[in-house]
Amino acid sequence: MSPRQYLPKIRQLIATALSVVAALSVTDALAQQPETPEIIFSTSDAQPLADTAAQLGNAVAIYEYVRNHFDYAAYHGSRSGSINTFLGQRGSDVDIATTLIAMLRSQNIPARYAVGTVRIPSVQLTNWLGVGNPDVAVQILKDQGIQGVVLAADRSTIDLEHVWTEALVPFSQYRGLPTGTSVDCTLAANSSQCNWIPLDGSFKQKAYNDLNIDPYNALNFDYTGYYNAIKDAETDPLLRKDKNPLTILEEQIATWLRANHPGKTLEDVADAGRIIETRDGLLPASLPFSVISTIRRYDSVALHDAAVPTDEPKTWDKTITVTQNMCPPGGAPISMGSATMSLVEVATRRLTSVLEINADGSIIEQVWRLGGEKIGGGYINVSGGGGSIVYGCSDGSSKSPQLGMPYWISVEMDGAPGATSSDTDKTISASYSAVIGGYYLVATGGESSNWSQVHRAADQLLTDNFNYKVVFNPADPGSNGQACDFASGLNCTPYVDATGNGWDASDLPLLQDKPALDALTGGLLYVAATQYYAKQREQFERADQLMKTKTPIIGFLGVVSSVYDVEYIDGTAFSVLPGGLLIDMKGITIGGSYRAHDVTLSHSNRQFEFLGHITSSLEHETWQELTGYDAVSTVRGIQMALASGSTLINPKKNVIEDTLPGLYSTFGFSASLPAGFTDHPLTVYSTAPMTWLHTVNGSQFNTLLATIDSGTNATQGKLATYIYSANNGLYGWSDCVDFREGQLQDFYNANGNQSIASISLCNQTFSGPVLTVISQFQSYWLNTVIPSYIGQTYFDYFDRNKGFTATGRLYRAFPPAADAYDALTVANIRNDLYLRDNAQTWVEYLMPSTLVAGPSNHFEVKIRKAYTTPSGALSSVSFEILNRGH
Repeated sequence: MSPRQYLPKIRQLIATALSVVAALSVTDALAQQPETPEIIFSTSDAQPLADTAAQLGNAVAIYEYVRNHFDYAAYHGSRSGSINTFLGQRGSDVDIATTLIAMLRSQNIPARYAVGTVRIPSVQLTNWLGVGNPDVAVQILKDQGIQGVVLAADRSTIDLEHVWTEALVPFSQYRGLPTGTSVDCTLAANSSQCNWIPLDGSFKQKAYNDLNIDPYNALNFDYTGYYNAIKDAETDPLLRKDKNPLTILEEQIATWLRANHPGKTLEDVADAGRIIETRDGLLPASLPFSVISTIRRYDSVALHDAAVPTDEPKTWDKTITVTQNMCPPGGAPISMGSATMSLVEVATRRLTSVLEINADGSIIEQVWRLGGEKIGGGYINVSGGGGSIVYGCSDGSSKSPQLGMPYWISVEMDGAPGATSSDTDKTISASYSAVIGGYYLVATGGESSNWSQVHRAADQLLTDNFNYKVVFNPADPGSNGQACDFASGLNCTPYVDATGNGWDASDLPLLQDKPALDALTGGLLYVAATQYYAKQREQFERADQLMKTKTPIIGFLGVVSSVYDVEYIDGTAFSVLPGGLLIDMKGITIGGSYRAHDVTLSHSNRQFEFLGHITSSLEHETWQELTGYDAVSTVRGIQMALASGSTLINPKKNVIEDTLPGLYSTFGFSASLPAGFTDHPLTVYSTAPMTWLHTVNGSQFNTLLATIDSGTNATQGKLATYIYSANNGLYGWSDCVDFREGQLQDFYNANGNQSIASISLCNQTFSGPVLTVISQFQSYWLNTVIPSYIGQTYFDYFDRNKGFTATGRLYRAFPPAADAYDALTVANIRNDLYLRDNAQTWVEYLMPSTLVAGPSNHFEVKIRKAYTTPSGALSSVSFEILNRGH
């Protein structure tokens, strides 16, 4: 018999073996068809997915579509879900398997997850990840929390936990062979005719141009020119004022190419690779790698996660928890409502904290909403009915929340899991100060961010702008009682009509119209957030390709917000914007930047820092693009400050140098007392308060130690503000008690222990034998005056008996200049630099010498960089911005 004649017999043997496996689980196929939170295929949002699957028509075409079009992103678990992964055509092995399952189930083809440890040749895995070194590939996988990553001793293979799909198809069609009959594998009666076939839509190979054009060592980004872009706008030949750092880098590389590689383009340098497509018209006969462990199978993410940690090391479902507190973080804040949800849910819906007011303005509620649906919140009181709700804070204060009062938002999102089942999972967290009545959108993203999210958000906002027309109500007299001038907008109040038919007596202000507020303000913030993240992920990838580096994105987390007022644009009746627009992305987390093709694992501090500048620049670029107005971000703030005459300063301390002492004068601090203050130390009973005299009541100064270390007294390591008052405060009380103590002692010296008539000593009345009065007065000083009128911690700071000394101390008059940094900022920088083991880590800051003067406010901006001393690796870069008010 010829080899071809053996095929029917071989197929029959395979069919017998596979049908046994199928019979064990085919009856479960019916239960897996319904949708799950991550596997969505029947909703209106999933219509493009279902339509594409229907057009493709069969398992072969659906598999090849996913296999040939979806890019793999190395992150652990489920973050995107079927809809966002389908629309973005990018995801992890779990998210791509989810999408393939959803497309198959939409066509009544049972499908499920399969997971196991696989062994992949190193050359294939590095190709898959787009790197040239297996050490880099292993590091990226470990940074992202991929489980079971092991590089073989001979470096020929890499093991890792991996997820793929299994589809239940008729054996007669198990490789997609066309037949004249149709078999429904969802029916248990057909179990003997159906088989589970493994399909991996995420693993693939790419074709590269292999030109290996690498500009990394030939170019350096010109940060000096970039920071001075506004200052030198008229003379800058590169016109960098309104350019993103990536654009500037691309122009640098293009210039370098013309000189060194004529005829080559940026795309030749980037060499992003092209997926080598599979178009066999058959389902694969096997997986494209070896499975070296038992295969575990699950119908949903929830069922997989239920097996953790017994059979599975880490959960796939990734969550975010949002909390709002009335009292400041750090003690025992009082919750105003929290919520936890899957990142899959947030991938296609906006997550917001928004104030809601009853029509009579009596009761408000700061609530969490996901896609417009309330998921948490708590009532708080404003003027009107409803009673007063008071929150007790851990610092001893109490808060009765009102419109405009500050509160705090905390967000925490799953990052990468630990490398093993016993390792602690990493989380991404951030805290934000907020204002009751503001609108806050919590933005999440990362490798799952894509432009389809932006298009969906923008389309919805355009629709809502038509449905909710913002107009001035000409019949409303306005707050000053004057008639509304519709043409100019003078004295007019903005009104929103949800029907789109113009205002009437039932119309409510924007803040009180919940659907309109969520649609318009929420919609704008959502567009900003999705656009920011889509650009950020795209530009991170582009910069890596151009500079031959690889930067695993762990996750993006931040808040996009507005205040509760609207801003009128040029007095035009129909042109309003939410006020105080701000993008503040504190939770941008990456695993590190590595040279992708070096022969050894090499960390790139340069790329790590450069990507941070892209992050900051996008914060102002996004608002510029959406609104046409300039905005302040950290890097924009630096540019604005330098253009206004400020200089860049670099506080840092490592084992080699310490620049902070030489910068204290720049911050306005001096070793000398401010003008007008003179030393006046006192000794009162067992205390020795250090006080100062001044000719003007209310004169103040800040003081702190120039250097501290881990052995510095905790109280003396703080910042303090001394306020001179002849009758109150540290000096007034100390002087009064010191003076009265002297009087009592003189009386005793002259008269012995005689009784004295009722006498007022420092606002307290005493009488009786003088020694008794002295004892009572001493108790009054120590137990009442110090803790109640001066403050125990404050008094201890200035008590010479508890460590206060003028040696090594700095002073600055208060209030400082309008553009000077807050003294607490200086103290925090000092603490950050000095309270660490410089043999292990060190920190530096880059900041303007003064605050940034915006149109109506001052902003504090600075870049903080932290290094690991032994390796010299840049471990974190923070772009900080704080509104310091007028």
